Amino acid sequence: MSKSVHQPYRRTQASLLGHIPALARVRKRPIAAPSVQPPAPSEAELRRQAEIEHDLMLARDIQQGLLLEAVPRLPGWEISAISLPAHDLGGDLYDFLPMAQGWHGIMIGDVSGKGLPAALRMAVARTVFRHAARRDEPPGITLAATNREVMSEIPQGMVTMLYVKLDTQHGEVHIANAGHTYPVIINGKVSELELSGLPLGVDDESEYEEAHAYIQPGNTVVLYTDGVIEAGPPEGEIYSYPRFEAMLQLHATLKPRALVAALLQELRAWNGHQQVDDITVVVIRRRLTEAGNEARSIADDVLGPQRAAELWSALALPAPDTDATTWIEYVPEIIREVQSRFGRGLARELHAQLRLALEEYRPTE
Repeated sequence: MSKSVHQPYRRTQASLLGHIPALARVRKRPIAAPSVQPPAPSEAELRRQAEIEHDLMLARDIQQGLLLEAVPRLPGWEISAISLPAHDLGGDLYDFLPMAQGWHGIMIGDVSGKGLPAALRMAVARTVFRHAARRDEPPGITLAATNREVMSEIPQGMVTMLYVKLDTQHGEVHIANAGHTYPVIINGKVSELELSGLPLGVDDESEYEEAHAYIQPGNTVVLYTDGVIEAGPPEGEIYSYPRFEAMLQLHATLKPRALVAALLQELRAWNGHQQVDDITVVVIRRRLTEAGNEARSIADDVLGPQRAAELWSALALPAPDTDATTWIEYVPEIIREVQSRFGRGLARELHAQLRLALEEYRPTE
């Protein structure tokens, strides 16, 4: 290093040494007294805070109750839905509405904002949607009518909403989308059904296109809010759609309830248990045509393919296309074998799912 480079450093060092006595005098000065602490809250203030927390918990219970009560039992179909707010109250919503001639309406939405303001907008959006959907019109027309009402009733804030009309007898779906995440179809592969549209509350003249698809027996439809793919710790990397797609592909054969549980477990691990946005998922699966094949798929789901194969090889069971009544008669034998081989817990879970599913295959009188 050259002499010219060393000189500035020495000058700086010397100037600091010259100030050491002054610094020492500063250190000898008395330390300032700590700032005065705010007074402790009064008993009335504590009571009011407890009342507010109690009211928020009650509101959350009511909100969750409304969502859970909306989930129907549709013959030939299996549905699981969950909504986890990031705060006491959430702005995500879903809804199910019976229609004429075996059709059923399914909606999922996401209101801008968080907490109590979002929850209030969510309640208004759900009411407005229900009013429009009961006219039993095509999804595009229903979303356009909902949008006009949202513009009138929710002057601040946007709402994304996806509306699906499902023909429960034939598996046909009609879909319209107002700025929401695309629905995902699992049919051996995982693919999005791309359909765009402006969110509700942006333009009162918005129109919404429709897409049609068929859900074959054994296929699954996944609806979700952006809190899924944007999950992650506040300063970390988001979960992202590619990871979501890979997760669905890995668990493509799982039934709705098991698929939702697997997804939530993965999101909690990714979040580091720091959820920053509402997470809502609705999974709809069309059951297989034959009762025996459905029973076998349930065993694969509960026991795992290897244990299920071991179970079937140990039993003499009817053919897959045998009527549901006969299969129900074999359930006790199946459960005894499962309990002896794999334990009471798996036997109990398999029994509950088999009875529920096979009852749907009974012929109606």
